[in-house]
Amino acid sequence: MRLDIGTFPVTEVVFGPKTKWNNGILEINEDELLAPVLSDPRITKAKIEIARPGESVRIWPVRDVIEPRIKVEGPGTVYPGTCDRPVTTVGEGVTHRLSGVCVVEVADIPQHEKGGDFIELYLDMVGPWADITPYSSLINICVVLEADPDLHIDSKNRAVHQACLNVSDSLAATVKEQTPPKTETFDLSTDDDSLPGVVFIPCIHSPEHMSGSLNTFCISIYGISRLMSPWILHPNEILDGAISCPYRTAFATSWAMVNNPILLELYRRHGTDLNLKTCIALKTEWTTQQEKDLMGQQTAKMAKMCGADGVIVTWDAGGNEFMEVVRVVQHCEKNNIKTVFLTSEDLSSEGVSTMLEPVEEADAMISTGFFLGDALGLGKIPAVDRVIGSPEFIVGALREGVIPTQGELPPPRRHDDHYGFTNLTCEES
Repeated sequence: MRLDIGTFPVTEVVFGPKTKWNNGILEINEDELLAPVLSDPRITKAKIEIARPGESVRIWPVRDVIEPRIKVEGPGTVYPGTCDRPVTTVGEGVTHRLSGVCVVEVADIPQHEKGGDFIELYLDMVGPWADITPYSSLINICVVLEADPDLHIDSKNRAVHQACLNVSDSLAATVKEQTPPKTETFDLSTDDDSLPGVVFIPCIHSPEHMSGSLNTFCISIYGISRLMSPWILHPNEILDGAISCPYRTAFATSWAMVNNPILLELYRRHGTDLNLKTCIALKTEWTTQQEKDLMGQQTAKMAKMCGADGVIVTWDAGGNEFMEVVRVVQHCEKNNIKTVFLTSEDLSSEGVSTMLEPVEEADAMISTGFFLGDALGLGKIPAVDRVIGSPEFIVGALREGVIPTQGELPPPRRHDDHYGFTNLTCEES
């Protein structure tokens, strides 16, 4: 399975009479981009605003961040399965992408009606919070949306996400027939038998238990968010968006998955000092310890069958999901697979470990910093000159108050850098 990804850098975005890319300048016609969006009766309002690096701008509430990509050759469509897109297996042929730019989905719609999964993410383009996230270095094309209030929440979620995918597709289509300035080939067809085999294991949240629904809008594999057995995915499938849609934290977005620095680094080292064998995606938040044990053992078994001498394990959530993720680490080690666990941490209290359940097999861990935003010591996030989205900011996971979005804000409640986008870490003393 070979995938060629052609990159078209974007250095500036401007409004103009025609949507097109030329020499790094992305010109967008707002009416043209929003015509298919507003033709959907589920969408009542839509507008586009641009936020550039270094501007005093805050974007809230952010549901997803999407990189414009499009299939040029080969089966399927980028970000498959989501919002009824084809589920044809992706990862082959040619894909073109616009780099340095993203489509930001802005709408205040919870992921489900059970509560507890409200959208908490805001993005700043300058300041201490901007310094941590990768999105502040991108030109953000923000699609601000409102859905018909009478719709069921599942319909609202799919309507606004489909709207942003439509905008992303239209932007990427501007370079579909052009020759990319840069092309990178991703191909695992040859191995060096003298090198160790490595498997990447991303453990990704399922909202099924919390929401009580099999179809809740959340980070998905080929559009499926429910709990299921581990998936074996070719790395190219991930690069074509097979894992997409957002969770509620800054580093679980569609953009983050296709730009995953761990996967890209493993790929670029393939055939040099390792053989990248495959990826195994595990859905998390199982409800019993027996299920968690089963998922850990089955994931480790699959890694062994795929020729893993070593694995890298990541996760994108918190709380009880740690219990199956750490079982993956534990059982990989028991299968003589050297395992590295990349994780954020929670705050310790009264001598309790920042790991919910320390196991002796988890002896090679990389910390990306603290799970709780307060622990980063950011203090209050300064006011900004302009807001894209809602002028009122809802404070706290339980929505206990409202303050002006433009003013001084508390730091984000959660910080989960799952894949090493930042240089935050912890030093053992």
